[in-house]
Amino acid sequence: MKTKLIAFVALLSSIVTLGMTTPASAQVEPPSPLPPNSPQVSQSSIGPSILFGNGQTAIGVDSKFSISDNLSLRPFIYFPSNGTDFGTALTYDIPLTNNDSSLAITPFVGGSVDYNSSNGNNVTTVSLVGGADLDLTDSLRLKGSLIIPLSTDRGQGTGFSVGAGFRF
Repeated sequence: MKTKLIAFVALLSSIVTLGMTTPASAQVEPPSPLPPNSPQVSQSSIGPSILFGNGQTAIGVDSKFSISDNLSLRPFIYFPSNGTDFGTALTYDIPLTNNDSSLAITPFVGGSVDYNSSNGNNVTTVSLVGGADLDLTDSLRLKGSLIIPLSTDRGQGTGFSVGAGFRF
């Protein structure tokens, strides 16, 4: 019995020693990350923006929340003189890439609904929206868009917004 125990301990220690002396090249390494098959348009962003239109300039916050690779929800809020303008746009995004498959620019087109409370008037407007997002870095995006109201009888005119967004 004592001999079997000594043989078992010797065998066990041999296995442990052999496992510790296995060359590093025999160890399995994890696979390297694969390049993405499609551009990463699913990144959202939020940041400051300026709106030009209706004879005034308004400062605000503009954002983008990706719903899918090609659909985005773009909530916004601006503070024109004597009021507030807020709403959201639903856009179809068209990602364009350069030769190394990194996302460079994303044109978009869609529609928006906004509520404006300037000058004591409360106005809801439906508009067409078009523009583009330009990714400068992994964390910074520039945006420009044109807002064209479908009806101008409520005093709303065409607007243009430019801004920056911090991607997340």
